Amino acid sequence: MSKLRLLQDATEADRAWMAEVKSQFGDREAGMARFHGRATGEPGTRLRELYNEYVKTRDAYNAQ
Repeated sequence: MSKLRLLQDATEADRAWMAEVKSQFGDREAGMARFHGRATGEPGTRLRELYNEYVKTRDAYNAQ
């Protein structure tokens, strides 16, 4: 897979995850929740599913 495709996948996963973070924490708190480690969600939640997908795609991109 190309580096560009990996970046696109990671960017898309990040956007989806952050949309869910905003819906959970609100626009004002979303950034702080992300960078303070509160935006990972509980196991079995949609937030955790999106976070795990983001981490997977980010790591795939960084491995290239």
